[in-house]
Amino acid sequence: MKAIIVPGVTDLNKGDQALVWESHRLVNDTGLYNEIFILNSGDTEEERKLLCQQSADHGYQMIENILQHPRRGKHNVNEHIQESKLELLKQIGNAGGDFLSTKLLIEVCNNLSLVRKLFSKKVYNTVKHFAECDAVFVKGGGFIHSYGERTAPYLMWYFLFYVRLAQKLGKKVVFLPNSYGPFKGLTVENQVSAVFNKMDLIYARENVSAESLGTLLNKKIPVEMDLGFFLQTGDVIKAERLLEKYNFKESDKIVGITIRPWRFPGFSNPNELYAKYIDSVVAASKHIISLGYKIALCNQSLGPNAHEDDRNAIKDLLKKFDHPDMIWIDENLSCKDLKAVYSKFHFFIGTRFHSIIFSLTSFVPSIAIGYGGNKAKGIMGDFSLNDFVVQIQDVQPEGLVQMFDQAIASYDNIKQQLKDSMTLVDESRSRLIHDIQSLYA
Repeated sequence: MKAIIVPGVTDLNKGDQALVWESHRLVNDTGLYNEIFILNSGDTEEERKLLCQQSADHGYQMIENILQHPRRGKHNVNEHIQESKLELLKQIGNAGGDFLSTKLLIEVCNNLSLVRKLFSKKVYNTVKHFAECDAVFVKGGGFIHSYGERTAPYLMWYFLFYVRLAQKLGKKVVFLPNSYGPFKGLTVENQVSAVFNKMDLIYARENVSAESLGTLLNKKIPVEMDLGFFLQTGDVIKAERLLEKYNFKESDKIVGITIRPWRFPGFSNPNELYAKYIDSVVAASKHIISLGYKIALCNQSLGPNAHEDDRNAIKDLLKKFDHPDMIWIDENLSCKDLKAVYSKFHFFIGTRFHSIIFSLTSFVPSIAIGYGGNKAKGIMGDFSLNDFVVQIQDVQPEGLVQMFDQAIASYDNIKQQLKDSMTLVDESRSRLIHDIQSLYA
C-alpha cells in the first residue's frame, strides 16, 4: 500500500520539519504501507532546495507540490512585520487564479485523462500519485485557524486543498494531532465543517483545540500528543562541540531563547505590539544576564519568507540589546540536531512553539510566548504549566521578568513534572498507530 503526507515539507522551519519526519516515522511504524511519500515545497528552484534538501539527504521520497503560495517565492526582507498593499494585491490576484484552477482540478480529478489534457504534466503526475495511494495523512501542526482576515476564505481553501483532493478521490484521510481555531472569517466555519465531517480520523494536540473543533462539528475530538514530542534527539556530542564553537563552557547555565517576526493578524497596531514584544524579551534578557546566566539565541525557523525567518527578529533584538553573554547560535541545523542543542540548556524561553516542545521533552523548564491560535496555551495547560505561558500580544517586560523568576523558584518541581509527564508520550504514539491500523481491520 501507498501513503502520502501533506502539506509540503519545509526544512527551514525545524518544527514543521520535525512534524513531517515524525509523521513519516509514525505511518511507517504502522507496518501497513510499503511506500510513503511526502510533498516537496518551494515556488522557485532555489526555494525548493532550501526547503527540501535536508529531507532529501535523509532519504525521504518526494512528489511535486502543485499549489503554489500566492507569494510565488518572492520575499521582501523588509516586510517581516507588515506587507505592503501592492504585495498584498499581487497575492490576492494569484490566489484568485489558483482558486479557480484548483476548484476545476478537484471537479475533474477522477478523470485522469481529462486532468492530463487540462493541466500541466507536473499536476497530472501528482494527481496520479493521489489517485493511486491508499491514504493521505495531514502532518501534525497548527494551521487550521483564521482571525477574520479578508484573505481568510482563500487561506482555508489553500490549507485544505489536498484534503479535498484526497476525499474527492475516495481516499482515507487522517488528520494527525493539530491545533484548531479560532475560525473567524467569511466561509471559514463552513469550509472546516464540510471537510472535517468527512475525515476518517481527526486528532487535536491539546484540549483547547479539541473543544474548539468539537463545538464546531458537534462531536468529541480525541486528544493525542503533538508529533514533535516523539522526535528523537540528535547527536549530543555534536551539540556539545557546537556550543564550544560559540564559546559556551560546560559550567555555563544557558538560557535558550527563540523569537520570531509576527504580524499580529486581527490587530490594528502590529508595529506597536511587535515593539512591545521585543522590548519584553530585552528586559528579560538583561535580567537573566544580571543573575549570572548566559543566553543562546537560536534559529528555530529560517524561512522561507521574511515573516518566517527568526533571524530578522533576532537582528531587531540585537539592535536594542547586545551583550557578550548573549550569543547567537546562527546555524541551519536539522530538527534532531537542534533538539540535541536545546537538551544542553538550563532553561528556555520560546516563542517558536516547537522550540518549546523540543526543550520540554529534553526536561528543560520553559516559558512559552504563544502566537497563532491555541497551540501554546493549550499544550502548556495540558502539562499544568499555565503559569508559564503568555500570548505574544499580551507580553509585558515586567511580566516576563516575573515569570522567569517564578519559574526558577519552581525549577526542580517543573523538571520533575516534565519527567513524570513524558511517560504519556509512548502511550499516545501507540494509540495513534493502533487507530490507523484499525482503519483496515
